[in-house]
Amino acid sequence: MTFSAGNELRRVLTELSGFPIDAADYVSYFANDCGEHLVFLQRRGEESAVLLHSDLGWEPRPVNGPTTTMAEAAPEEMRQMLKGVNVDTGLLNVPMCGSTVLNRDEARWLDACYSASSALRAG
Repeated sequence: MTFSAGNELRRVLTELSGFPIDAADYVSYFANDCGEHLVFLQRRGEESAVLLHSDLGWEPRPVNGPTTTMAEAAPEEMRQMLKGVNVDTGLLNVPMCGSTVLNRDEARWLDACYSASSALRAG
């Protein structure tokens, strides 16, 4: 019997998240500085990838492109309201994946995963 680290990782991440991960899926794991677990999954031929986050109850979140910021994701009226609020570099610069707020390290990791798995996406 041959041990496959990739298959073992998929098994452990499936057990951790409750989300089925197949042997052909591109998968990556990240733990942030708060001890929260994140899993990126791209299925061959699917248009969207999936983000699983322990702090969000492992609910699958679609990943349809590189991360954005609140400035790019928020409606105009919210942008105007947030313009004067400054938390570190400002709330408008907070990284987002769809409606999911990320920290900078999570966003860098997610962008690297999305780029690395581009050949597997449909179209």
